Amino acid sequence: FERLELKADLARAITAGQLALVYQPIVSLETGRITGAEALVRWDHPRRGRLAPDAFIGIAEETGLIVQLGQWVLEEACQQLRTWQLGLPSGAALSMSVNLSVRQLEHSSLVDSVRDVLGQFGLDPSTLTLEITETVVIDHMEDDRSRLTALKDIGVQVALDDFGVGYSSLRYADDLPVDVLKVDRSFVAGITGTETT
Repeated sequence: FERLELKADLARAITAGQLALVYQPIVSLETGRITGAEALVRWDHPRRGRLAPDAFIGIAEETGLIVQLGQWVLEEACQQLRTWQLGLPSGAALSMSVNLSVRQLEHSSLVDSVRDVLGQFGLDPSTLTLEITETVVIDHMEDDRSRLTALKDIGVQVALDDFGVGYSSLRYADDLPVDVLKVDRSFVAGITGTETT
């Protein structure tokens, strides 16, 4: 019953202004400076409080609302990026990362939609990174490759997120039109600053 209720509530949430983005900074290890941010969606549910994505993204995928939700996230994140960029000194760079779901990647209007949003906010395409998970792409390799290539052709960066969780092979990554590999935290969780022999 709770899941059915959330489905109905989510359809309203997108138009009722209940969604919010929080931004995780991306910091250069070399300089220690913030070079960008990753947009992460939250749902301020009127009765349940703030919900993290794991509470509603699966429902959005099932119902197809993920395309509308993803479009909202893209537009909000790009608008925020432009606001930040306008406040920076001339020549300073800042980028934005936005997650893409499998449903969005399969949608025929994705590339046009991304191009339109970039134009709407006057953004350099290279300042937008679209993140996809390894398993999403491997499961839909042929269809996704052409759409990812089309995104790269307009200048957008493509990142492969959670790399190593699924197939854990650089061979798959080499076959895909991606610019960035985001290694899953399980691979680096045990790394410390001390040397071992």
